[in-house]
Amino acid sequence: MATLVEAAVAEALTRGGREVVRTYAAACVERLAPVFLGLRGGDSGREADVDLFVRTLWRLWDPADPFADAERLAAEVEDFAELRPTETGLTDSADIHCFHAVLALRYAVLCAGTGEAAEAGQCGHVALTAMGLLDRNLPQPGLYDEELEWQRRSVAPAEGLREACAEVGRGRLAVLQGR
Repeated sequence: MATLVEAAVAEALTRGGREVVRTYAAACVERLAPVFLGLRGGDSGREADVDLFVRTLWRLWDPADPFADAERLAAEVEDFAELRPTETGLTDSADIHCFHAVLALRYAVLCAGTGEAAEAGQCGHVALTAMGLLDRNLPQPGLYDEELEWQRRSVAPAEGLREACAEVGRGRLAVLQGR
């Protein structure tokens, strides 16, 4: 798994089985979700994307959901504006941060369908990249290191993980909006 994800996390994903892989991917998306939802939630014309994001995130946390429609769902996520290339690329900060959230969602959907550790690792890679980029624009960086720690915690799922990840994500949105 050639990603930014720490070797110990990658090994835990490889050994952990489908439930660990899926929980890890869901946790990564949960920490990025408030950014997408907070920055796109009020955009007219994006209601369907926001709804799909929220519904999919709920499904990712449901271990009984087999994600038999993962390929179709990933294709729907790929239709989000953030994943459609443009001539100028992504230049706006909000667009870049939303891109990371949507890309992580795509990898998590694929991971939920296959149970593959590599796709979970890609989801983690996206989260680390997003926090590394955000850190470069902050007077007091630390979000990358925080994400590393949350990724370590996410391969050893504990009660309350989802709520804790959502809280972390809300804090990240506040940091982004406060810049």
